[in-house]
Amino acid sequence: MRVAPYTPDHADEMRAVCLATASERARTDETHGRFTLLMYCEPYLEHGTCFMLLGDDGKAHGYTLCAEDFETWKQAFEPYRKQIEALGPEYAARVAGEYEAFAATAGEYPAHLHIDIEEAYTGGGSGRALIEALLEHLREAGVPGIAFGVAANNERAAGFYEHMGFSRLPEYEEDGLVFGMRF
Repeated sequence: MRVAPYTPDHADEMRAVCLATASERARTDETHGRFTLLMYCEPYLEHGTCFMLLGDDGKAHGYTLCAEDFETWKQAFEPYRKQIEALGPEYAARVAGEYEAFAATAGEYPAHLHIDIEEAYTGGGSGRALIEALLEHLREAGVPGIAFGVAANNERAAGFYEHMGFSRLPEYEEDGLVFGMRF
């Protein structure tokens, strides 16, 4: 396993990782799967900073996707937001909630991330390697901070992020946990 910057020839593999690690509904319901890709994958592949976890087979089996600056992301995200809203009221509400969550932390933590690794490739330092590559890039780029949400019941992830040096940001928490790091 090795970490490498994203290249477009791995786009389909990155989409496959996104869906493989998403909810069962995203894997079985075409509309929900489309929402998942539009909300959590496509905008970052096309406009963000991405690192891939490449296996010995040369394929992506994990990633970290990042928007380095909320204001820049907001402009690039607009066409995706419109596509999501067109999926129906449930998805319009979801995108509004996600957007508000990103906006809430953007002052001190302008960057946000998503990380997913196929289950067979977790452990052994894969997540650490992805996060470290991203954090090094963000520091070098002069990004002042990063924040992201985690499901409240995902104790494994919460422990991992705390171990990586992220702090809980309870002032931003409503329906889940929020972690952040200032550089």
